[in-house]
Amino acid sequence: MKKLLTALAGISALAMATPSYADVTITFNSTNPVPGNNDFAGNLAGLGLTQFTTTGATITLNEDAQILFEFLGSESGFDDTFYTTGAMPNLSYTETSAPPGENHFAAPITIGADQLFAGNLWSFLNFSSSGPGADATIGDDGFGIFLGPNAASGFNTNVFYLGYDDQINQQDDNHDDFIVRATVLPEPGTWAMMLFGFGAAGVALRRSRKPALAQLA
Repeated sequence: MKKLLTALAGISALAMATPSYADVTITFNSTNPVPGNNDFAGNLAGLGLTQFTTTGATITLNEDAQILFEFLGSESGFDDTFYTTGAMPNLSYTETSAPPGENHFAAPITIGADQLFAGNLWSFLNFSSSGPGADATIGDDGFGIFLGPNAASGFNTNVFYLGYDDQINQQDDNHDDFIVRATVLPEPGTWAMMLFGFGAAGVALRRSRKPALAQLA
């Protein structure tokens, strides 16, 4: 009975840990279909992302959390940079793709994880370019957020996808010059609870097998 209770305690710890995730709320005024001249339209569609939004959009983190950023692709001939500000520590990653660019959707390149504070992430997540495109942050024309076909303004998510347009003033408007995936990570306490749950359940199950094996012998 004691072993069974230990296993149940481990499973309970897992159940308690599962909901402890921060997320972001994304709002927007309008959306447009991902254009056919986006070099990664097929990859995005495979993830269920067929729409995008730019001007006036917001991304709000609901509580302090670490966010992991990954480089998925770029078709730009310029050197574009994704960077964070006001976080601990600040991140900066410059892609130096040559035409026809790079596609890392199958094996994303880790940019890094950053501790960000709860609230509107405007000016905390940014793109810049060595080319003609202006620096862009959330809500600017050059900063795109890719969305599912049925996304409604104000929805919450733990994973979101960003795209930069480094020629926005020349009406390129496809936001495939630097595509980034952002994942809100579980709190450290959640990982600890999950590890405890797995460990406790595993130990209890191993111990419960020994008497059964002895009887068979």
